[in-house]
Amino acid sequence: MKAEQKILPDSASLINAAAEHFVATARAAIAKRGVFYVALAGGSTPKGLYQKLATSPFVEQIDWSRVHLFFGDERCVPPTHDDSNFKMARQAMIDLVPIPAENVHRMPTESNEPADVAKRYAETMQEVMNGAPFDLLLLGLGPDGHIASLFPETPALDVTDTLTTSLYVEKFDSWRVTMTYPVINAARQVIVFIAGEAKAEIVRDITADAVSGLPVQRLAPENDYYWFMDKAAAGQ
Repeated sequence: MKAEQKILPDSASLINAAAEHFVATARAAIAKRGVFYVALAGGSTPKGLYQKLATSPFVEQIDWSRVHLFFGDERCVPPTHDDSNFKMARQAMIDLVPIPAENVHRMPTESNEPADVAKRYAETMQEVMNGAPFDLLLLGLGPDGHIASLFPETPALDVTDTLTTSLYVEKFDSWRVTMTYPVINAARQVIVFIAGEAKAEIVRDITADAVSGLPVQRLAPENDYYWFMDKAAAGQ
């Protein structure tokens, strides 16, 4: 399925549009099913979104008691580490909105065994969501075409029998845990955030089919699928 492209004039406009979209999606899910399951992404554009959601008028428009936050991927570092997606989201949004602590589901990265982190997180997802899909799953796009921690030429790309998997990313010399394609593709809505001139080349190559087999190109969402871009990223 091809993504519907939403191209905004600049980063600020992108973040504002994303915040409005997030609120509308949350309200619709809560009205229909009484709960909003969302998987957060790391990165600078998602961080801007989280900061925006923690401000008026957005923060008051969501019933945070019915929101459950998960993380699409995480580095295997303590939750207080500067590389932690959880720490970023906590400082940008979680500590600033009235969400119950038990509704925030971080990956238990204090475990020393990445495979154990992945296993325990999959169990948490199953316990909390009971097989329901995510209402919204947020992704960033790396310059190498990776999404979440699904990196090119890693075994994680081919994992389809578990909700999560662990992997070693050689170029960053780091262990990661990521949700797998079946989880991402089953979401009711998938958004990929792409911002900045540094992403223009990869966007051009993907949209012109100049490259193939990149992790982002292996996405096949079953439902609504969007790319939120600024003009700089869409410039080529």
